[in-house]
Amino acid sequence: MCEVRIYLTNLAQYNAGRLIGQWFDLPLTEEELAIALKKVLGSDEEYFITDYSADFRIEEFENLSELNVFVKRLSELDEHDQEKVIYLINCIGYKKQDAIERLDDVIYYQGMTLEEVAEEMVEDGMLGNLSDDVKGYLDFEKIARDLSFNGYHETSQGTFWCS
Repeated sequence: MCEVRIYLTNLAQYNAGRLIGQWFDLPLTEEELAIALKKVLGSDEEYFITDYSADFRIEEFENLSELNVFVKRLSELDEHDQEKVIYLINCIGYKKQDAIERLDDVIYYQGMTLEEVAEEMVEDGMLGNLSDDVKGYLDFEKIARDLSFNGYHETSQGTFWCS
């Protein structure tokens, strides 16, 4: 499952030459989030995220409430759908909230290379009804390369395609 940790820093104290901050695991409840902010900010008002651990990019001045809501929604998805959302963010460039809304547009071939996807497509008849004799002449490496030109993307988790 997707784990998200952020190091939240007090901006006013940072600008004054002091590093005041703390690591937090997201998602937090609204009450926990308020306590976390109070703990780091005290009477100050501005924060920024100086470090993070996540499978997707987090900006240093990202809205903490929106990020927390996104991580909560992401954590409610199964691992397969989390991979789709992370793919949409990292490889396609979707905004976090948009990626969750569009996860049904992604086909995910878990643990498969592009070449294995090409072989599966041929076996499933997606290139027509080919005899086994003809299939033996196919170059799956070249079919995989063509799939990559048509929006298929191989990652260490598997291969994705977004419609």
